[in-house]
Amino acid sequence: MRISTGASRALASRTTKLLAGSVLATAMLAVTGCAGSAGAGGGGQTGGEGYEYGASQDEINEAIADLEPVKLSFQTGAPSENSVAGRRSMDYKKAVEEASNGQIEVEIIWGMAVAGYPEAVDAVVDGRVDISYHLVSYEPQRFPEASAIGTALGSVPYSPLVGEMVANAVGSEIGWNDQALLDRYEAEGVTVLSPILANGAYSLNCNSEINTAEVLKGKQVRAGSAPQSQALDHFGAVPTSLEFTEAFEALQRGTVDCDLSPMSAKEISGIYEAAPHLAYSTRANWPRFSATYLAGQKFNDLPLAYKQIIFDAGGTMVSGSTQSYVDSNAVHVADLASVDGTIDEFDDEFQDELGKFLIELQDASVEEGHLPEDIKEQVSDLTDKWTQRVADLGYEDEGSMEEMDDWYSADDDWSAFAKDVYENTGALDHRPTE
Repeated sequence: MRISTGASRALASRTTKLLAGSVLATAMLAVTGCAGSAGAGGGGQTGGEGYEYGASQDEINEAIADLEPVKLSFQTGAPSENSVAGRRSMDYKKAVEEASNGQIEVEIIWGMAVAGYPEAVDAVVDGRVDISYHLVSYEPQRFPEASAIGTALGSVPYSPLVGEMVANAVGSEIGWNDQALLDRYEAEGVTVLSPILANGAYSLNCNSEINTAEVLKGKQVRAGSAPQSQALDHFGAVPTSLEFTEAFEALQRGTVDCDLSPMSAKEISGIYEAAPHLAYSTRANWPRFSATYLAGQKFNDLPLAYKQIIFDAGGTMVSGSTQSYVDSNAVHVADLASVDGTIDEFDDEFQDELGKFLIELQDASVEEGHLPEDIKEQVSDLTDKWTQRVADLGYEDEGSMEEMDDWYSADDDWSAFAKDVYENTGALDHRPTE
């Protein structure tokens, strides 16, 4: 479908129909303690008794009244405060600082500037950063469970708003309940704040229109992970390994025909100008790229109430990450409109075959011991659960991908989703209690 050239890049504001409250309110919610995973306070401060779920801000202030201020470095993949993803990183900073009455200062390090993805975990362990985002699927040998979960999440049906929300909620719940994954993080010497972020769905931007397996066959495609390369191989395409920042030039030169990436990467790389033809799928999708947020020893040494404030912001981490990808969906649609681009959904035959191949990849991961034996049932059951929960909260796709400019607003309130994900994925079982 060709996009109207009159569509605006700016996302139209509209009156939200969603539940009231700010996204920042999520991190201010205290949670009933269950099993703890972090150590007692250090730096000469007492650990204290923390606070329970539902505590008022006055009660939280009382719990932290005698604690010294602290400053934590928070490394994010967002390139800047003004980027789409940067807005959500600022939401997290504000959530923690407001819940702590300003006693916890969060210093954001943009664009993984201290330690890139290959070094992110080590940088958290050795204290170069206190909290860091990490694309764990970049290290499938080091984090095989996380990479395999990303592949399994390709089976979650996609839509530009609800589909992204459901996939990220499903990923979070699978992550919090996968003991092998949690043990993997612990063995690395880090404390996990959000075990699996499903990030955004992957789609193809090509220099010509593609919506069938036959047309895709033989195309040179930049891919970011081994499972994605396997899927491309399955369809007779030729996967190529390039940093996403190199995709634009490669497409301009004709070195590659397509780029397989999430919408946020498309925003940063600007590939729509060289590859203005978007092809996506809804019933089955390309393997996703798992991410996480990890904390180091400085977090473990904090007083209990501080650790609880930071951990409680995990719902904002999941919702903020999801919302940034949905925002990017709308931005990319507008970008394509500005260059008279096209948007097409892959045909049924392609999606049926992709769905079957995803099951083959999951079966292989089960056999290797990287996914639980019931992973297909988990994904199916949790997809049903979170599709219903998201609907009950009032979120819905009000139109197609092509029409996102007309029905989606980046100013919509996601606090209800953040709260629900935090409370109902298993995160509470891991909240610090000592």
